[in-house]
Amino acid sequence: MTRTSPQTERIVMLMELLAEEPGAGRSLADIARHLGVAKATCYPMVVALTEAGWLIRHPSRKTYQLGPALIAIGQAADQAADVVDLARSVMHRLADLTHLACVAFVPSGSDLVVAEIVQPIGGRRGTLGLRLGDKVLLAPPLGAGLAAWYPSDRLDEWYIVGAQALDEDADSLRARYEPILTLIRNRGFAVECLQQQERSLADAVSALRGYGSGGNRSTVALREARRLLSADVLVGAVELQMSYQPISVNSVVFGPDGGPVMVLCIVDAPAPMSGAATLELGDLMRDAAAEVTAAVHGRPPAH
Repeated sequence: MTRTSPQTERIVMLMELLAEEPGAGRSLADIARHLGVAKATCYPMVVALTEAGWLIRHPSRKTYQLGPALIAIGQAADQAADVVDLARSVMHRLADLTHLACVAFVPSGSDLVVAEIVQPIGGRRGTLGLRLGDKVLLAPPLGAGLAAWYPSDRLDEWYIVGAQALDEDADSLRARYEPILTLIRNRGFAVECLQQQERSLADAVSALRGYGSGGNRSTVALREARRLLSADVLVGAVELQMSYQPISVNSVVFGPDGGPVMVLCIVDAPAPMSGAATLELGDLMRDAAAEVTAAVHGRPPAH
């Protein structure tokens, strides 16, 4: 079971405290009182955050307030919010056309974070058990639509983490996935399908949400539910006459620097569909991602 980190919780509480009155500043005694710890306990944390530029210390009043290093972080958060806002109308159109839920993920370190979920007109559809704020680990067999655009060093990391998750040799995984990643780059979308099993991925996520505590529950559930997945989740060439039941058809939105800023997905198809219908979904996703990329003045990287 994942355990909470008291130190992490204190950092969050401190940031929220200082954000309430950004210009006021707080003394070490005030901070310790708010966090419910001794001054000696929170002092090393405050010093480390000051050295990192997250806090600044007033030279005469000896108070602390938010520092300049947070400006870039805030700008990045604003940019992510702007992308979601620009994508929302496109997501509504996709959901209504496909009668499926449309999910927007934003990359965050080694995870994808659910930034928006849009349902079609006329009723709610499955979302694989995902909720806003959930994190999905970026490792095979998931995230190939994004990994297809990774530089070589980041792609190596993706294979290594996937090999551990799937209990498979990284070189074998690379040999299997490299042709598919090339195909994804060329056609502009990825398809992921879950073989029919006794329990669906959505059922597993819902059942596992009871584990962990607080905000960790969703992450624990999603990481545990990955045990249902195999390397064969990622689909390469889609055959027109074959039947598929996608858990995700997705495409990447790129920012002005050519880096990925969002992954748009149609998720949790309730019934099998033909290969032709699956490719139509892929074309819709590619065109939608290209539309949002243009709206944010982005550009796809050369490949």
